[in-house]
Amino acid sequence: MLTGALFIWRLEPIGQGKSAPVDVFIFLILIALLLTPIFAEVEFFGIKLKREIEELKTQIKLQFGDLKNEIRNSQVQTIHQNITGFGPPPTDEEIPELDAKVDRILKEKLKDYNLEMDGKPKIKVDIPDSNLMMFKVRYRIEQELRRIWIKNIDNIENRKKPLTIIIRELTDNRIIDKQLYYILREVLSVCNYAIHGEKVSQSQVDFVEKNAEEIIDFLSRME
Repeated sequence: MLTGALFIWRLEPIGQGKSAPVDVFIFLILIALLLTPIFAEVEFFGIKLKREIEELKTQIKLQFGDLKNEIRNSQVQTIHQNITGFGPPPTDEEIPELDAKVDRILKEKLKDYNLEMDGKPKIKVDIPDSNLMMFKVRYRIEQELRRIWIKNIDNIENRKKPLTIIIRELTDNRIIDKQLYYILREVLSVCNYAIHGEKVSQSQVDFVEKNAEEIIDFLSRME
């Protein structure tokens, strides 16, 4: 648009016979830009204008997929926010005191709410097998991706970054290509839903279960 505006601005002087060498250059750039959609490459005065339609299509698809994925996971939030939002876990030295504090607080709350506890709690921590499988897959994928990231990008092992940023940095640095990024994004989106207690379909479970082993095996072989 800027080239076209410059050319229109110079039309009047050109019509009056007051053209300058720069007018020829502007005209040639305008022609080259007009020809770019037709030819894959246009060159003049050593300047090349390349049309990379397939690359642009891929990028648009990935960005659209990212947007769709963000909408799909809007209720879940990211793993990083869910974990680090509560701060670091207690140290081993703090556990005994914390254990006693939890016991005291729970007993106080039972009285406050007029509840009674007879013996051991009746509710057991029970996780559906499919959700447990999703957690294992996500854990192993993150484990491998973080290892690859530490080795190739950031060698400080205790530096914490959310998995979404790790994958993005690995992709930006071409350690992971865009096709692998797409696969990881789709698999992890299902896993994230499952481990946060969201309902996933049997087809989604089958999709992860079918592909997880090969994906993890592939990542484990990457340096």
